[in-house]
Amino acid sequence: MSEHKRTVPRWFRGGPRLYRSLLDLAAWHPEATEIAMSPRAPDDFAADTMIEFLSQELMRSGYTDDWSVTSHGQEIEDLIDVFQQIAQRR
Repeated sequence: MSEHKRTVPRWFRGGPRLYRSLLDLAAWHPEATEIAMSPRAPDDFAADTMIEFLSQELMRSGYTDDWSVTSHGQEIEDLIDVFQQIAQRR
């Protein structure tokens, strides 16, 4: 997948905008990037790995000082939902 033309894998049910957000978040985490860019749907371990990664990111940067969810936090919650659905289907 080139930087200029990123395609969304068939298994990802969040759409192109949410997929770009996932790639941006995963950019600093090689294992998350590998899972996100895989042509095959994540297995249980990989889905759990992504949920854990995204949950940590949500806690790190998804809330304001008074624990209100930011728009960035809402995107992360949407990504968590995508991977929870994958884990539930298996």
